[in-house]
Amino acid sequence: MFKTIKLSPTSWLAVAIVAAVQTIALATIVYGRVSLLSNGREIVTEVIPVDPRDLFRGDYVILGYTFGQGEVTVPKGTNQGDKVYVTLKETTPEKWEVVGASTDYAHPADSAQVVMKGIVSYVSMPPEGEQPKASVRYGIESYFVPEGTGRELEEKVRDKKISAVLAVGGSGDVAIKALVVDGQRVHQEPWF
Repeated sequence: MFKTIKLSPTSWLAVAIVAAVQTIALATIVYGRVSLLSNGREIVTEVIPVDPRDLFRGDYVILGYTFGQGEVTVPKGTNQGDKVYVTLKETTPEKWEVVGASTDYAHPADSAQVVMKGIVSYVSMPPEGEQPKASVRYGIESYFVPEGTGRELEEKVRDKKISAVLAVGGSGDVAIKALVVDGQRVHQEPWF
C-alpha cells in the first residue's frame, strides 16, 4: 500500500519554485539553440576526412576542418580546457584560415571574418620567447545523421564532396546548421 504524504503550503511553494527554475533553465537552452541556428551568420566550409569509430553513439559523421587541423597561436598563460576565441578569414570560397586567437571575444575586423568560440584540447609548450600553440575544439566535430547514412556520408567526406554550413553567433557560439553534399543541402539540423 502507498502512504499519502501531505505537504505544507511552504513545501508546495518550494516544489513550485524548483519546477519554475528548471523550466526556465530548459527554455533558455532551447532558445539559445534556436536563436543561434536561425539568426547566426551562415558560413560554408570545406570538410576534410577523419576516420574514427565509435559503436556506442549511433550513426554520426566525424567532421574535420582546415581551420581545425593545425595548432593555433594562443596568448601566454592559456591552458588545456580554457575558452578561446579564434578569428577566421575566408581566403577562397569555403576555405577559412585562422588569423588570430584571443581569450576575450573581439568583433571581426571585416565582413570576411568570423570569430568562433572553442575549447583548448592541449597546449604545446613553445621554445623560450615564442607564443604557445594549442589544438582547439569548437563542438562541431561530429554530426549525428539518420540511421544507415553515416558510412555513405563518410565516403563523401573522403572524396571531398561534402561541406558544412555553420551558424556563427555574435558571441562566437557555433553550430552545424546543415551538410552540403555535391552542392545540395542535406541533413538540415532541427532547431531543437
